[in-house]
Amino acid sequence: MPAPVKVDALKLDLHVHSRYSEDGIGEPKEIIKILQKKGLHGVSITDHNTVKGSLEALKVKPKDFIVIPGVEISTAEGHILALGVKEDVKRDLSVVETVENILDAGGVPVVPHLFRRMSGIKKRNLELIKDKIPAIEVFNGCSLPKTNVKVSRVAEEFKLGGTGGSDTHEPAYAGYGYTVFDCSDTDLDTLLEELKKKRTWGHGSTIPLQIRKERMLKSIKQFFQRGFKRI
Repeated sequence: MPAPVKVDALKLDLHVHSRYSEDGIGEPKEIIKILQKKGLHGVSITDHNTVKGSLEALKVKPKDFIVIPGVEISTAEGHILALGVKEDVKRDLSVVETVENILDAGGVPVVPHLFRRMSGIKKRNLELIKDKIPAIEVFNGCSLPKTNVKVSRVAEEFKLGGTGGSDTHEPAYAGYGYTVFDCSDTDLDTLLEELKKKRTWGHGSTIPLQIRKERMLKSIKQFFQRGFKRI
C-alpha cells in the first residue's frame, strides 16, 4: 500500500472535467482557482474526447501552477486517459489501438476507473495493455473506497504505478482525488517521466454521496438522450 505523502511532494488532480465535456460544467480558470485554494499544485483537465479544456487551461494558468494537457478517450471497451497530449486522439477504437495512438502522440496512457460498469475497461482488457502503460487510476473521487482499494491491488499485482483524480464534472469538487509526485521539479517532461517510471500514486477523499447520486442520475438520463450510446 502507498506510503504517507511527503510534505514537499507535488499533488495534482489528473482527472477533471470542464464545460468542454458534454456532461461537465465550469471554466478551466475556475477549476484552477479552486485547486489552488485547496493547496494542490496542478491539474490535468481530461475532457471527454477533446483537448479544448486542457489547451484553455494552459493559456489561463498562473505561472506557478502546473497544467498537464490531457483527454479522456472513449474506446470500444471503456475509457482511457491520455496525459501529455495537445491533440485529440481518435475515439471508438480498441484499447490496444488507442494506447498505441497515445504513445505515437507522445502521451502517457493511464487507465481510469477500471471496474466502472459503463466506462471501465475491466481487468481482461487491462491484461492486453499492461506492458504498454505505466499506471492505472488507483484513486477516483467518484468511486467507492472499496473499489479504489480493489484497483490498488490490481496495480500492485501488475506492478504498475498509480494515479489519483477527482473525476469531477463540477468545479467545486476538484481536488477530491490527486496524484502524488515525490519530487519538487515542476517541469512537464519531468512529471511525465515520473509517471512513465511508475513513481506516482493516488490519494484523496470520496466525493459526497448525494453529489455522486446526482451525477449517476444525470449520466443515465444523458445515456437515453444519446440513443443508448455511451459517452
